[in-house]
Amino acid sequence: MRLAGKVAIVTGAGGGFGEGIARRFAAEGAKVAVVDLRGDAAAAVAASIGPAAIALTADVGVEADVNRVVADTVAHL
Repeated sequence: MRLAGKVAIVTGAGGGFGEGIARRFAAEGAKVAVVDLRGDAAAAVAASIGPAAIALTADVGVEADVNRVVADTVAHL
């Protein structure tokens, strides 16, 4: 597993390419913060990945949201 022991924050991970990236990173051993503006989509992806993932709702165009995502990722993963 190439990413064992690593943590990734994947934005736009509630669907499309971001979802695929989050799934691949988890499959390669990373813990993943699944971040999307659509919280329900992020939660569904994180739940399907399992305990190696957390879901976070954020707008990456808002600095406070980005800071919160980093802090939550550090705290939980």
